[in-house]
Amino acid sequence: MILLPGPYLAFLAFLLDRALRRWWEPVPARVWAAFGLVLVVLFGPALFLGRVLLPTDILPGVAQPQDVGEEPRGNVLQLDLVTQIVPLQAEVRRAVRAGEWPLWNDLVGAGMPLLADPQSQTFEPLVLAALPLPLPAAVGVTAVLRVTIALVFFFLLLRRQGLSVEAALFGSLAFGLGGFLLLWLNWPIGNSPALLPLVLYALVVTAERGARRDFLLLVAALFSLLVGGHPETALYVAIVGGLFALSRLFRRPFRERAGERARLAARWALAGAIACGLAAPALLPAARLIPQSLRHHRVEVRNERIAADPSDFIPWEIRRERKEQTLGIEKRVVAVFAPNAWGNSRYGFYWGDSNSNEDSSAFVGGAAMLAALLAFLPAARRFREERLFLTLAPLSLLIAAHIPAVTRVVVQLPLLNQSITANRRLLLVLAFSLSYLGACAVERWRDGEGPGRVAVLAGAAILSGLITWGYLLSADVEALRNLRWFWMGAQLTAIALAALILCLRPSPSSPGEGGREGSGEEGRGGEGPNAWKVIALCGLAAFELIVIHLPANPSLPRSTYYPTTPAIRFLQENAGGSRIAGLANRLLPNASAVYGLADIRISNPLKPYLYVQAVGPVSASTRATEHTLRKAEHPLFQLLGVRWVVAPARMKSIPGLRPVFHDPTARIFERDQALPRLFLPAAVESAGETPWPQWLAANPDFAALALVAPVPGRPAAWAAARPNESALRILALQPARLAARGHLAEERLLASSVYQDGGWSLLLDGNLHSTLVADGPFVAAWLPAGDYRLEMLYRAPGLIPGLVLAALALSGLGAWCLIPTRAMIRATPPPPPAPSA
Repeated sequence: MILLPGPYLAFLAFLLDRALRRWWEPVPARVWAAFGLVLVVLFGPALFLGRVLLPTDILPGVAQPQDVGEEPRGNVLQLDLVTQIVPLQAEVRRAVRAGEWPLWNDLVGAGMPLLADPQSQTFEPLVLAALPLPLPAAVGVTAVLRVTIALVFFFLLLRRQGLSVEAALFGSLAFGLGGFLLLWLNWPIGNSPALLPLVLYALVVTAERGARRDFLLLVAALFSLLVGGHPETALYVAIVGGLFALSRLFRRPFRERAGERARLAARWALAGAIACGLAAPALLPAARLIPQSLRHHRVEVRNERIAADPSDFIPWEIRRERKEQTLGIEKRVVAVFAPNAWGNSRYGFYWGDSNSNEDSSAFVGGAAMLAALLAFLPAARRFREERLFLTLAPLSLLIAAHIPAVTRVVVQLPLLNQSITANRRLLLVLAFSLSYLGACAVERWRDGEGPGRVAVLAGAAILSGLITWGYLLSADVEALRNLRWFWMGAQLTAIALAALILCLRPSPSSPGEGGREGSGEEGRGGEGPNAWKVIALCGLAAFELIVIHLPANPSLPRSTYYPTTPAIRFLQENAGGSRIAGLANRLLPNASAVYGLADIRISNPLKPYLYVQAVGPVSASTRATEHTLRKAEHPLFQLLGVRWVVAPARMKSIPGLRPVFHDPTARIFERDQALPRLFLPAAVESAGETPWPQWLAANPDFAALALVAPVPGRPAAWAAARPNESALRILALQPARLAARGHLAEERLLASSVYQDGGWSLLLDGNLHSTLVADGPFVAAWLPAGDYRLEMLYRAPGLIPGLVLAALALSGLGAWCLIPTRAMIRATPPPPPAPSA
């Protein structure tokens, strides 16, 4: 089992190589060897030594590193991975193992949608490919698959654009080992940079060859992008893909009839429509969830503020005291070239705009950036779509730099105004453009068409000046002084070496030599007289990026992966169907879901905003992504069914609660008043002038009194005449199904602590019964007198229409595959191969 992830990944890579050789284009063995080498250097311990590619030691059960006197070895910036992404994947796997749809996550807060949460990545092929492995190993395999896909298809894309093997390798290493992919590797956002080269390559082969397998590849790429779990960057990839397709369309030969161009555009549109249809079971529920979320609320508030005063824009997670330290636009621009100029969030010292992942994700290495800078100089020969990326690079930087005037315009645009970071993650497009342009410039230099030594030295001086300016003028922190000098020296050395290589006079060769030799052959790119110089650039680019980004994803011992401490074991044995509440930093939000424990806190930007308002009286902030409880006891805990409170070991007592467990890591208290998920309040009050969150905060007993919206024909206040003669016995508590047996002596209100997003329905003896909400956002219903079985069932809003669309798309795809293999478009042949040296 220790060696399983590595061989499994090698098997997947072998299948990919066979598929490329059989149906598309081969990747030369020496290129596979280069890719394999960098992957082993970056991820070898997680693939072959039984380690886990997660910062699990920052969340070892309920113990914290400071409790045991040990600094965490994991990347503390990746807390989201262990409190959001992994718990979501664990819940999806739990549902799949039970043979159920992963519809509802009942272990966080009052429950929230699971399938509708894009971060669950329920249908993402890169995640499903690792499903046979245990989750600790699967995380590493999915991460390495992302890098592999990016490397391979960026290489193939550049080869299709007419570049040699060496120049294509240079560009693929710059992007595949660049900041946007490696810094966001284990997040769902990592799917977008991995799939961007694949989407563009599929567009190219459908335009140049138009075979059925090319169409299927485009459908698969677009489907994977749509279900990848990060709508914002998926939108950016779609925009780049659309502009790329338009560029290909307008650059087709003028002799080609308009009808043939229209058929190509129709084929691309059909592929997009089929992909959207196949992804509809995930997209439609997500479209219903996002408007209800805290994230959406914060985006709307942010947009209103920017529209009123764009100069007041601050990235969403920056504290007020850090606002005073922000230098402005130049700070955001310098981070693109000098990723560690403002410190690094991994080490707890960062004085940049947001965090080191956000600000430095466009970094693709000094060699690639120098080459990309030279690409902006006049050139006698341009490669296909190079001019497109010459435009996209400065445009994406202009928007991502948050220039107030530009930001004010962007927040008025549909879709683009929904970015929580005000499109800061357009740095993905910048990183891709710089890598593409760098490869094109290297190819021209390889063919003797590059700029002279003066231009190379001038470009190197500009880059070196930016880097030096960033490192020397930023704040100086003693703890990071040596590291900052090391980073600055490493970057300046890389640029100097790259400039030295580019200043070497290329040997005479024919333009295009070593370029794409046609599908089905590996080409002879390595035979050119200048190949060794480009290979040296490739090695330099890979070495610099590995040095800079290797610490971002450390592999840790498998024993640190959510260990079951005595406190965790106690909760697992005693919690039953009740919920827990963790105080301070005890058992951080969502982490309890990995252990099968339900926590009233949620760590998720998509958590329901109504639930955030409901728990506001006990939360430190109603604006933060994570819930931190500021009260150890409150009547809201009764409503939410909290029986166990997990507190720091130093907290000896909590008034009104009974201590039941303690050890050096935590102390656990038991509450006596905890309502079940379904209950019958003795009285009901209709909502009046007092806002419902304030009413919840002031209600001392939720078993005695509930709040409902006014209903025509019902009195504003109601009380049960015989409250003790009715009973409700819960029979089943499943994520998407709650069953109970009711004996009601009179009409009663059924209340709950289950969040209603519109997908919960109620059956009485199998018959549909109307519902409402009570105590804010929780499911409720008026029940008639009598004896009956009741079931609450959850069906994700939009799932059924999504399944219908997916069935139609699948039928359409099957029908298209049965069409005779007559070409729908006239293929545009690739550039003819140049004679070998």
